[in-house]
Amino acid sequence: MYDFTTKQSSKTGILIPNDMINKTENNITDDFRRPMGVDLIRILAAMLVAWFHIWQQSWLSAGKLEPLPRTGYVWVDMMILLSGFCLFLPYAIDHENGMEFQKPKGFYRRRMVRILPAYFACVAVHLLVTLFQNQWTQGLGLDLAAHLTLTHTWFLQSYYFTKLGGSLWTVGVLAGFYLLFPVLAKLMYCYPMRTFGAMLLGQVAFTAFAIRLNGSQYQMVFNRLPAFIGVLGLGMVLALLYIKIAILCKKRFGRVFLLLSVAVFGGIFALLKYSLLQSEDGQRWQLLYRMPLAVLFGLLLLCFCLGFGTAQKTGVIAFLSAISYSFYLWHQSIAVWLKQAHIPFWQGDVPPNQLWDKDWMLQYHFLCWGAAFVAATLSFLVVEKLFVRLFVQKTKPNLQKNQQKSNKY
Repeated sequence: MYDFTTKQSSKTGILIPNDMINKTENNITDDFRRPMGVDLIRILAAMLVAWFHIWQQSWLSAGKLEPLPRTGYVWVDMMILLSGFCLFLPYAIDHENGMEFQKPKGFYRRRMVRILPAYFACVAVHLLVTLFQNQWTQGLGLDLAAHLTLTHTWFLQSYYFTKLGGSLWTVGVLAGFYLLFPVLAKLMYCYPMRTFGAMLLGQVAFTAFAIRLNGSQYQMVFNRLPAFIGVLGLGMVLALLYIKIAILCKKRFGRVFLLLSVAVFGGIFALLKYSLLQSEDGQRWQLLYRMPLAVLFGLLLLCFCLGFGTAQKTGVIAFLSAISYSFYLWHQSIAVWLKQAHIPFWQGDVPPNQLWDKDWMLQYHFLCWGAAFVAATLSFLVVEKLFVRLFVQKTKPNLQKNQQKSNKY
């Protein structure tokens, strides 16, 4: 939604914002920079992950669609794949335009502004809730320190036994990827297939190591960055592939790609229903099938991007996509807190879902969704947008200075 990067025009030599490039150059830019399929996939993935976590607490049956909530956690892999795709997409456009690789100046600052404010706000609220329910302990201190340094996936206390939000582990994985991205982006730009091959080989090697572990040792490693590095590389390659196919198709065959997306989603549904749900160990299945599933996710992403065209900057889809990050951060904890607080009201020691109280299950289910959307909207409007405004105000003078210097030459 926000593009604060700048680039040097090949015609004028002036540094200009990426959002204005289409006004100064005739190369491929905005037609492919923001495909609506990205927004739709982001919403779909976040909703399916949330459906799983809410289903865990409510047990509300989805009928014939039951495999979707029961396996919704695997769509975190789609969100990680999408991160690789979106971050590399501007470079894929430059690559197709025949431009030299542009160093990602200000990349870390932009990622910090985008990710950390909502993340730290979520950690702070979790800490307050935990202190309200329990006393301060050394374990909580270690948990907090790991979350503040984004190393929480590396310690048992802050990953497996965390009190500060079960969904936040993904931020730790992506933080590691962000540290590596400037180097990986240049390598992918210059040597796409060799770089992807190396990233894939790294994931395969780590998988071979991790699959031999058992118990908590395995649970501590199967969702670490090395277990996703091939998925992230695939996302970057898909950005290159998307641009080439989009140019070749010239906005034609949209309906064909939409029909293909239905077929691909059906294949994903069948794989989850007849393979994952039949597996004796879902976590080991996740690790072993991560790349095959990522390929299907990648096909679905491509079909969505090629089928739905360019995204709108306003509207319901744009808004849902914008709040999806905060929604992901908050939904699981809100579901747990509501149940702990007996909301909707229930008595006794046995939760109503274990007594198959369908009226309560239905009320609780929709209340979780509504509360999560409210929390996500507040987080987006009050926290995320505030820091974005501060960032824009701080970077505008620097952008103007750069343009003034460029105008002298």
